[in-house]
Amino acid sequence: MVNSLKKFVMWICSAATITSFICLFIKDKIAAVIALSVFCLLLLAIAVFILIFVWQHLKRTHHEYITHAAYVKYETEIDGKNINFETYRQIQCKQLIMHELKYAFKWSGTKIPIITSKLQKTDGKIFSTDAYSYDHVNLNLKQALVYNEDATIHFHATMDDVDNASMPFVEFKVETPTQIVHFRVILKHKADNYSEAAVLKRRKINTQTGSANYEVLQTVPFVQKVYEHHLLEPEVGYFYRIEWDK
Repeated sequence: MVNSLKKFVMWICSAATITSFICLFIKDKIAAVIALSVFCLLLLAIAVFILIFVWQHLKRTHHEYITHAAYVKYETEIDGKNINFETYRQIQCKQLIMHELKYAFKWSGTKIPIITSKLQKTDGKIFSTDAYSYDHVNLNLKQALVYNEDATIHFHATMDDVDNASMPFVEFKVETPTQIVHFRVILKHKADNYSEAAVLKRRKINTQTGSANYEVLQTVPFVQKVYEHHLLEPEVGYFYRIEWDK
C-alpha cells in the first residue's frame, strides 16, 4: 500500500507539472479555469485514495474495539440471593465511527437480570441465542467514537438468585491484547470464619460454555469476604474465570 501511495504522489506531481506547462501557452482566464479544475480533480482523487486506504485497513481489523483495561466486580448482599455485577472497560475504537457496542455476558440464574449503565444508554433488552453461547445487550454511546478514540464503558446487572440456581463464578473474555483485568468478588453472605480459596481458570474462546475443559492457573485467597486478583497482560484467546464454592 505504501508503494501505491508513492506512485500516486508521483502521478499527481507529474500531472501538475504538465498542466502548468500547458497553461503557459493559453490565455490567462482559460489557464486559470484549467488550473483550478485540475486542482479540484487532484483533491478529489487524493480524498478517494485516502478513503480506500482507510477502508482496506479497517477490513483487516477483526474487532470493533480493543480493551486496554477492565474492572470486574461481583457482589452479593447479606441474604446471598441479591447480586450486583458490574464492569468498567477502557476501550479503543477500531471502526470509522462507533455509535453502539454489543456487550456480551452470561447469567447462569433463571430470573432475568435488570441491565443498566452509568455511562451509556441501554434499553436493557437481552438478546439470547442458546444455552451455551453468550447473550448480549446493546449499549448506546452518548457521543459517537471515531477511529482510535478511547472511551470508558460501564455495564451493571442486578440479579436475583432466589432459587439458588446460578453458578458461583465470574468470567472475562480476552480477545485483544489487554494490560490488566481486575477481578473483585465480594461475598457478604459468607460466614466470618469462611476461608476457602477460589480458583483462577481459563479455557479457549472457541469452545462452548457447556463442554469446555478449563485449565487451572492458580488459587485466589478469601480475605475479609473478598476474592481479589489482578490479571496482568493475560494471553489473548481465552476466557478467564474465578470460581468459588457456593
